[in-house]
Amino acid sequence: MKTLITSLVLATSLGACLPALADSVASKTEQLGQMDKVKVDNIRLARRNGLLNIQAELVNESSRNQVVYYRFKWLDDSGFATWGEEAWKPITLYGTERKLLSEVAPTAATTDFRLQLQSPENTVR
Repeated sequence: MKTLITSLVLATSLGACLPALADSVASKTEQLGQMDKVKVDNIRLARRNGLLNIQAELVNESSRNQVVYYRFKWLDDSGFATWGEEAWKPITLYGTERKLLSEVAPTAATTDFRLQLQSPENTVR
């Protein structure tokens, strides 16, 4: 029982220190329309040299090539933007390809982010 309580306290304290790590992929992504063929498989983050580093893996679940546009919205602890709006960046995912997006936050004040995605083949909701 003591081991279980210790494990719960450790898990809780780690969760408090690294809240962004506990968040789901869905909470970190914003899709413009419903993308049926392209998915964000996982998102990893780390703080290096005072800056937030993000790696997001996109997966093309179709055998056809898919064009996706993406950008990051950089946020502080309160949810306010820490940087101006980025330009959309195009990426082509070939049939059944997995591709890793790597980005570094532009400022040390950044503690959170949203990965915004859109595709010409999106289904409008």
